Amino acid sequence: METQNEEKQRVKYPIGLKLILIVATLVLLVLGLSTALVVYMVSRDSETKAKDTNLTLNEVTAQTVESLVVTMQNNALGFFNNSLLSRNKDSVNEMFDDYCFRNPEVWFVQAPEIGLKVSPQSEIYKPGVTKVFENWLKENKSYSEKAAAGEIQILNLSQVMGQSSICIFFPYEVNGKKQSASVGFNTLKVVEIMTNSSQNISFIMNGDGQVLISSGIENTAEEGYFQAASSVLKNTRMDSAQLKNEDESGKAWYISYKKLAGGMYSVTCISEEKIFQTVNKTAYRIVLISMAILFLSILLIRHFSKTLTRPIHSLVGAARQIEEGNYNIDLKAKTRDEIGLLTNRFVSMSNGLAERERLKDSMSRFTNKAIAEKAMRGELALGGENRECTIFFSDIRSFTAMSEKLTPQEVVEFLNEYMTKMVSCVVRTHGTVDKYIGDAIMAVWGAPDSAGSAAADAWNAVVGALMMRTELYQLNKKRRAAGKDPIKIGCGINSGSVVAGQIGSDLRMEYTVIGDAVNLASRTEALNKPFQTDILITENTYNLIGDRLVVEEMPGVHVKGKENAIKMYAVINIKGVKGVQTLNEVRGLLGYHEIDKSQVNTDEEEKKYKIEQ
Repeated sequence: METQNEEKQRVKYPIGLKLILIVATLVLLVLGLSTALVVYMVSRDSETKAKDTNLTLNEVTAQTVESLVVTMQNNALGFFNNSLLSRNKDSVNEMFDDYCFRNPEVWFVQAPEIGLKVSPQSEIYKPGVTKVFENWLKENKSYSEKAAAGEIQILNLSQVMGQSSICIFFPYEVNGKKQSASVGFNTLKVVEIMTNSSQNISFIMNGDGQVLISSGIENTAEEGYFQAASSVLKNTRMDSAQLKNEDESGKAWYISYKKLAGGMYSVTCISEEKIFQTVNKTAYRIVLISMAILFLSILLIRHFSKTLTRPIHSLVGAARQIEEGNYNIDLKAKTRDEIGLLTNRFVSMSNGLAERERLKDSMSRFTNKAIAEKAMRGELALGGENRECTIFFSDIRSFTAMSEKLTPQEVVEFLNEYMTKMVSCVVRTHGTVDKYIGDAIMAVWGAPDSAGSAAADAWNAVVGALMMRTELYQLNKKRRAAGKDPIKIGCGINSGSVVAGQIGSDLRMEYTVIGDAVNLASRTEALNKPFQTDILITENTYNLIGDRLVVEEMPGVHVKGKENAIKMYAVINIKGVKGVQTLNEVRGLLGYHEIDKSQVNTDEEEKKYKIEQ
């Protein structure tokens, strides 16, 4: 046999590879040039549009905020003036109620002549808020003094109310005496306008760089919006402008701002990074399209190359026959090209297939895929090993009577459909089907593989049983629609120590688990019939995961060979999951009838259990 280096030299430059390399080079060259051109053009356009949007949104925000502030201040002044004309307390209260009705945004108003008036809405939203406002006004008394001197002051009230709010301190003159009044209100309408853009962020700041109203983004300050804007406002001498600035991390921002009444600034920012997100997406799409074109080109080239390499395809067909088990193909290399190389590979392929057939013969003794794979890797312990497992048994109620009404073919079809749905629940919860016993299923969680702990295996087993309940419910809906009787099953689950290993003869082996825990699981399943339940777990399983389940405790059961009563629990649901919450609801869902537990008649023939009163 020739060496691998000699074979490579004879097919160093295959025809198909040459064509693919030529076309791929051309496509990649066009891709690079077109992407660079598009990125340049779209970048300039995106930057211009982003600036225009930034400026427009800032103007809208500024107008809205200024209008709201002026309106709220004027309305508060109107209320104060009307209140001064009336000395009747009841009349003043009525006027305040009307004022609050007409201005639902108001949290409170305050003036020396009328004191603090808190809207009913504030008390409903935050009980006891009147005292909070009183303390807050005392803490910010200096702002009230500045307002009395003729300088409007605006403070952020959001931390007090838990939603976007501000308070305006403004000068108020009564009988020639200058003093201060204030009005606090929410600014949610402004926030709604600020959040209309997915990229631009708007907020209101004062000249000191303190945020008064923001769009509610929690990490805005960390991302640099506030820091970049504050840096601009502290150094600006203009009432409005749009410029580019960097934050402390070097991240660039486009910032539009406009000065408002009361020393406020309306600010709208967008990061340079977000502006060019569209450009990057466009470039990414171009790359994807180019790759698609390249892929289609390769397909076309491959199709064309078939006319040159048809003999090779004939040999591939022969190789496929060998893979299917036909080993009577006698081929020899007749050329010193790809065909000759492929022919030399047939010998190695035949040897590999022979080895695979031997492995298939060995693995045919296993019925479970996971167990077979572990056996192939040598991970199964010969002779058995002690494992902590959760064992599951299920059985169809009155299956014998049901099967008597069906033909053998119908019985097989029914069982196949039923087993497919039930086994799927076992597999999806990482369990292993141990065996089928007629219409019964035995499954194990924890052997040969475990989810990590006995509790995790028990949880998977119970979840699998609840999934079976759902699958059975859907299957019964289908059967009822077809005029067939619904199916009822019982599931028994127990956790404990078992011996897991390979049991059988030299001709046939089976991986299974044995032990007292298995027997108890089987007997637990049988108790579903007298209890009129569908899923029963023992106290062994309950002790592992009971705090996560909604269950109903059943009477204790004296199992044959056990001195103390074994507690049983009917599984209803998982805690916190919507659906049935009582055992009677489960029975109603599945078509079981309610029972008097004290009157349950157990199986008198086997006498495997008795009900503890």
